Amino acid sequence: MIVLALLMCSTSQGQDVVRKKEKSAFGFQIKPIIPSGVFRIVTSEILQDNVLFKVEPQTGYSLGATIRFGISRRFAVQTDINYIKRNFTFSVTDSSFYSEIDLRIVSYEIPILATHFVRLSQNLYMGQTLGLSFQFLPTNLYSKNEYINQLSLKRWFMSTSFVANVGFEWRTENSGYFYIGPTYHMYFNHMFNTKIEYKNALQETKTAYTKLEGNYFGIIGRYVFN
Repeated sequence: MIVLALLMCSTSQGQDVVRKKEKSAFGFQIKPIIPSGVFRIVTSEILQDNVLFKVEPQTGYSLGATIRFGISRRFAVQTDINYIKRNFTFSVTDSSFYSEIDLRIVSYEIPILATHFVRLSQNLYMGQTLGLSFQFLPTNLYSKNEYINQLSLKRWFMSTSFVANVGFEWRTENSGYFYIGPTYHMYFNHMFNTKIEYKNALQETKTAYTKLEGNYFGIIGRYVFN
């Protein structure tokens, strides 16, 4: 009888552990991408032959689906499939003359992340996430207008970044989980080698070279099905 009681107690404790384990779940997320000087995501300037070339990151966004796998009561592993649209503006200033073109970069991202959850109240959790992200760049990029053009050649078909997120998740029994928080992606190498050409009124061509960086800061809004 004592052995049976111990087995039943052990089974009950095991079930409690299972119940307390982070659930595996599926969800969707949207992530506005915001240029931020705090994270050194700023305009790049090149002065060449008295002509000022600028590459300015603009706002963008990311959309995707996420899958979470519970590991323990506090830890979960997550992977996503994200569509990313990022925008840059290339401009030239030559004395009083100014011209600009836009560049849109579309890529796909698959991160592998580990999250540690801290329970703050009955329904509110704080999640701290670290991991790596693999961004796939589909093609080289070219854009132009009457005066300037740019050619961006990808370094490789894939870029890798370090990812850090901190956010808050409100969990409900019947309506799912709602998460919001900032994210930062720091790339180990730049995405593109870029050449910018400008033809002035005398039909002289001025050329500048730069590197198109991949770092970005964003705000994650995520819904996870219960």
